[in-house]
Amino acid sequence: MKKHLVVAVVLCAVVTLASVVLAIDGQPGSRIAGGDPTDPRAVPFIVGILISGSNRHAFCAGILISQTHVLTTASCVSDRPTLTVLLGASDMTRIQEFIGVSNVLIHPNYSSLLNRDDIAIVTLERPTPLTEYIQIANLPRWSHVGNSFNGFGTTISGWGNTGNRDNEPVPIPTLHSIRTPVVTNLVCGLSHNFIRDDHICTSGDNGGPCDGDDGGPVTITEAGQPIVIGMHSFHYSGLFGCDRGRSAVHVRLTSYLSWIGANSDAIIST
Repeated sequence: MKKHLVVAVVLCAVVTLASVVLAIDGQPGSRIAGGDPTDPRAVPFIVGILISGSNRHAFCAGILISQTHVLTTASCVSDRPTLTVLLGASDMTRIQEFIGVSNVLIHPNYSSLLNRDDIAIVTLERPTPLTEYIQIANLPRWSHVGNSFNGFGTTISGWGNTGNRDNEPVPIPTLHSIRTPVVTNLVCGLSHNFIRDDHICTSGDNGGPCDGDDGGPVTITEAGQPIVIGMHSFHYSGLFGCDRGRSAVHVRLTSYLSWIGANSDAIIST
């Protein structure tokens, strides 16, 4: 009975939040900075993560890598907060699944100071059902290891700030995505410190991820299928929001396939 009450309270809170955001924002241009609304079936492996008890985040995104495991950034969960995972949530007023978390595993070498190993695996309290709106992500294959992906077109998705105004509520009601190319780490280093080989960066010339998009997927398309090659880690937040012209930095997932495989039941293809 107590568990049902908690779920009901969380549901009411999210629906209320979405309603408030709709009432406050209500603009057709609201989106991940520079992006567009996303078809509910286009990114079925993205999840939302409600965070309670953290001084740094109230909401992040994540990537469903199996029916029981979600990938997100260590920076989102390093405070060991209480987490609720939202699945099938492209429309925040019609969330399909609310699932609690039984364990959080942060990469042992994570350092926020050095922007290093910003990755964590979240274990769900129960397996999620799979539907047309909830699907497991295609992780990079072992054959992708060593590929820089420089110049590849990517899609980045999330419910983060549009970057159009201050104090915008997160999550926004509808999932948004933007297309932007991978840039070299050398170019990325012109905008950020401590860029490493296990980072992958995308151009911010036409927009990109913003506050609240942390943990969201960065995908390429191969043979008509989305492959998640990155997970958003950090970006430059200036005086006027998420400044265009500066690269966005993501976790390069090919650098972590062994760690993911050893600590989850995710399937990694050859």
